Amino acid sequence: MRKIRLTLLLLLLSVPAFTQNFGRTANGELALRAFQKCFPEKTGAVSFIENDWTITAGGETFFWAGGRLLPRTEKDKLDSYAPHFFWVYPEQPLSPDAYPPQYIETLRSRGSEGARRDQKDSHRAFQGILYGGLERREIEAMMVRVDFLGEKFSIHRDIAAALKRIDEEIRKWEGAKTFIASIRSIGGFNWREIAGTQRMSYHSWGLAIDIQPKSLGGKAIYWQWERERNNDWMLIPLESRWNPPDPVIKAFEKEGFIWGGKWPLYDNMHFEYRPELHEFTRLLAANPDKSDTASGSPVQDLHHVAPDFLLKR
Repeated sequence: MRKIRLTLLLLLLSVPAFTQNFGRTANGELALRAFQKCFPEKTGAVSFIENDWTITAGGETFFWAGGRLLPRTEKDKLDSYAPHFFWVYPEQPLSPDAYPPQYIETLRSRGSEGARRDQKDSHRAFQGILYGGLERREIEAMMVRVDFLGEKFSIHRDIAAALKRIDEEIRKWEGAKTFIASIRSIGGFNWREIAGTQRMSYHSWGLAIDIQPKSLGGKAIYWQWERERNNDWMLIPLESRWNPPDPVIKAFEKEGFIWGGKWPLYDNMHFEYRPELHEFTRLLAANPDKSDTASGSPVQDLHHVAPDFLLKR
């Protein structure tokens, strides 16, 4: 019974807009401890200071600030920044058949050009410390060339070893040769903003991978491409979307990547390195009592983070 309750809790947390009740929250303490666990050489102590959870990195103290990760000088400017993309990572994509009408309209409106263009940016200082800089020249210096599934491209040096392990894991799978032969291209580092927004893509950090097949077989792969020809792009069934094979998805997830096919604004070719989301999900499973504001700490209300969750690519 406890396992069933926990599964339902994780589902509610991973799909925040499904309900009018936004009491379920991402706990700031657990989120910061997830960063601490995943980036031990770049982060320090997690503490409760000035009525908020904090983490040290690069000689600075960053405040949770409702998921915004703000330095002390900015910690009270919650209206100036969007929360970082932080959510419980689901085991499986949720079928559009389960979407209630309100959620469908939420996706439709938040996927509009105006909503994406007007979305605030996140504060990038914490990411700059984790990933090696904020300027293009700094990030380019962190890039290395890799050979992955027969394609050569540039990625962040911090994930080169992980990609090598993913390559080896996929090649052990009996369907590997067929899958590799079906690939048209694989992209990595690309200094750019998220399409239609003023927010930086994880491709700009060299921490995202796009795998595009030679043929989609008439299936959808990316919500924004579908939106151009189908006003109900969010309702395209999971089986009518192109997916990498499960062994490929699992190999990426095992190494700390998340798959864009599990986002409501789906991007099924896309993987990005976010080990802290996997760790947060594990921590929450071990501490289900910390899923509510009752934890006593300022926490990230998933209602406020929903636009970032829904618009991320």
